[in-house]
Amino acid sequence: MTWKHVTDFVALWGLLLGGVLVLAGAEAIVIWGTGFRYQPVTETRSVWFEDLSFNRSTGMAAVVVRSKLNAQTEGIKSDIVLMNLKTHEAISLNAYHLQPYAVALSPDASTIAVVGADAKVRLLTGVTPMAHAKMMAEIKTIDGATIHDPIQVLFSPDGEKLAAINDNDVWVWSLTENRLLHQYPHRHVTHAGTQKALAFSADSQRILSGNVDGGISIRDLKSGKILKRIASSERSIFDAEYFEQGRFLMVMNNGAPHEISLYPVESGPANADKRRWACRASAPVVAIDERGDWAAIASYRHGKHLICILDLQTGTEQCVLPAHTTPIMGLATSDRTLYSWDSGGTILEWDMDAKTRTRSFSVLEWVLNSVETTPAVP
Repeated sequence: MTWKHVTDFVALWGLLLGGVLVLAGAEAIVIWGTGFRYQPVTETRSVWFEDLSFNRSTGMAAVVVRSKLNAQTEGIKSDIVLMNLKTHEAISLNAYHLQPYAVALSPDASTIAVVGADAKVRLLTGVTPMAHAKMMAEIKTIDGATIHDPIQVLFSPDGEKLAAINDNDVWVWSLTENRLLHQYPHRHVTHAGTQKALAFSADSQRILSGNVDGGISIRDLKSGKILKRIASSERSIFDAEYFEQGRFLMVMNNGAPHEISLYPVESGPANADKRRWACRASAPVVAIDERGDWAAIASYRHGKHLICILDLQTGTEQCVLPAHTTPIMGLATSDRTLYSWDSGGTILEWDMDAKTRTRSFSVLEWVLNSVETTPAVP
């Protein structure tokens, strides 16, 4: 072998090694650029909300948090986090073994209903006060209650019933009698996407959900009969928010673009198919002020994810809040506070009297801090 062959061989390996270092550096730049630190074995790469159930009166939320770990032996982990958005507290319930998909928080915030990967519906009781949640939580089951691919789970206002919805059916269980009350189909159109419209009336005697032939129905829970149909012409409804005090229904359309519409719901058996106003939105999510003055929707303009505040009666835009860096996934109100959360696992808190942001909570940072402060298992 000549000296030239040796130098060529060394040069080739130098180029290969340099390429590997450049790729590693590029990965580090990407990770740093998205706010993560470069720790290839134990680093939490991403955190997002799989489901979030918010309790307006208490300011509490139960959240299914999913995290992707950058380790060859680790996959996606799913846990339930209990949050008090008013006191800015959060605690993990260490519910990894349940592999939670969907959750609902009871009206008194003491119980969490959870549907896991095995499709069973379970009740985690005694989850408040938060300081004792891990020790007090007990797991109960509802006889024969299973639901595959759940989209939403919901407690009735009196806490005595539990409803769930997937792409095909709606279930309503009696928690006091520990049995299934009703199961009926709702509309599912493949090209229109998922429908999760589900709500109870304030007296817990009626339930609002999708119709098999489109629109929304209000059904009596004693007889199982449909009392009223709303927005019958709507064929791609994703969700609906019922403001019973003012007798309004906000319908969130899953079309392209998304559309938010308001339908007045008069008393009596007559159907409500004449909408008052409609506007476009970047996501099929909405929150209604407790006093019925305004509604908040998500908007994407000039490369920014914003929150638009609309007059509830007319749909006229009142103001715009410069919100998130990633797409907005949900909105909720409590007193004069607005909460918004995004696909990156960040929750923002807004003072709606001053129209200013008062707090930001990153679930990603919370998970990273929890990983750092958790002692290693010997």
